[in-house]
Amino acid sequence: MLYQIDAEDRICHVNETWEDFAQENAGQALICARVLGQSLWDQICDATTRELYRQMVKRAREGHTVRFHYRCDAPDRRRLFRMTITPVGAGVVEFVSQLRREEVRPKVMLLDRLEQNRSEELVRICSWCEKAALPDGRWVPVEEGVEAMKLMQRERLPGLTHGICEHCKVRMLRQIERTVAGRKAV
Repeated sequence: MLYQIDAEDRICHVNETWEDFAQENAGQALICARVLGQSLWDQICDATTRELYRQMVKRAREGHTVRFHYRCDAPDRRRLFRMTITPVGAGVVEFVSQLRREEVRPKVMLLDRLEQNRSEELVRICSWCEKAALPDGRWVPVEEGVEAMKLMQRERLPGLTHGICEHCKVRMLRQIERTVAGRKAV
């Protein structure tokens, strides 16, 4: 999957793989017609995650390549992706995600985007490791979170929102620092 942002941080290009992935994963809000021309920052709901991406975009525009792994799970699959962020020129930055590993697991209904009957409550999921935030502040694997919060015993599942757990935040800040210390993109 590939997308690019222009010098004003608007999404200016997505490839066919992006569109296919959005369609296959109930991501109608992410199809080409809805994201092109939109600010990247309007697509990221969590302030900390948005700031990390701003730093990575800045590094790319300084000529560095930024790489990191993140999870993007489906209800019935764990998926690990590698993101590579590179400068293209004239302020354009390219984001390429490659599937690195995928494994089947029992379906987690909380992650099913087709499930429309959601309550107003939100469960926060880490955008990098897919752990769920418990009310006491701990982050646990999503399956554990569903069980600990007794979500399947409720009349309606809560909605999802994304953020970043402290472990992943620290890891990403270190990764960004290493990028600056490393070589520039060729």
